[in-house]
Amino acid sequence: MTETMNAMKPILSFHGDPAIKALHVAQAEHHAAADMLRAGTYGIIDGDRFRGCSVACFARDINPDAKVLHHEVVAAARGLPVWLIRLQESIFEGLPEEDRAGFHVELARRIPDGVDLEPVQHWIAIARIGRMLAAQRKALEAGHPSDVTEAIRQTIDALDVAERAHEAAAEGDPGSLSAAESAAWAAAAATAQSDSAAWPAQSDSAAWAARSAAESAARSAAESAESAAESAESAAESADSAAWAAESAAWAASVSASVAVAAAWQAERDALFAALDRAQGAQP
Repeated sequence: MTETMNAMKPILSFHGDPAIKALHVAQAEHHAAADMLRAGTYGIIDGDRFRGCSVACFARDINPDAKVLHHEVVAAARGLPVWLIRLQESIFEGLPEEDRAGFHVELARRIPDGVDLEPVQHWIAIARIGRMLAAQRKALEAGHPSDVTEAIRQTIDALDVAERAHEAAAEGDPGSLSAAESAAWAAAAATAQSDSAAWPAQSDSAAWAARSAAESAARSAAESAESAAESAESAAESADSAAWAAESAAWAASVSASVAVAAAWQAERDALFAALDRAQGAQP
């Protein structure tokens, strides 16, 4: 009975120890000040200096001999969920170069200590889905062919289901996430039938991009609905798909795809910070 209760007990960030958070923040500040942060690598030696991504720099501080499982090394040592460490990496890699060091340091500062961070992934997902719903509803007004419009409607329906599921899960009722995941994957599969006549001709670039954006949005909703127990990568994968959706939507609207992708990752960063602030405020 005691073992069961311990298994159900939530992990508290930084193991509930303010000293661990202080160390985490100090290390993050050092990484930035020493110009150690580099996207695209888990670690290189540049002269006499180690350089690596946001996760790799922490992993090296914790265990210099770690060659693999960097996310798990950081999560275990700092009492943080693996999904958060993976999302940290994805946001760091997705942000414009000039934003990366600031994100690395600010994230360390924003994570509250002694808090169950499980609801945070649902609050982030709700914000992400809200952004995708706005984009898909705007796409409905663009006058695409009927098949594309139907794909967009299916995606909106799936996003609505996923949004409600995450709202329930954030309140401690994760039961509807499985149904939301199934609905979203079904929408993504229906939209992704590349051999179907329903796909617009590639020469119709706006319609093609709109359909691609709908597929990516549905995929993001499905990935976000995967529970942490099923996949610690789900939050990061959902964010990646949302960025792809933003890129496709940009093509459909004939605007800069690179600007749209950067904005998507900046929005993901801001949603993460807002959710962490909310978790801090929710402490008794």
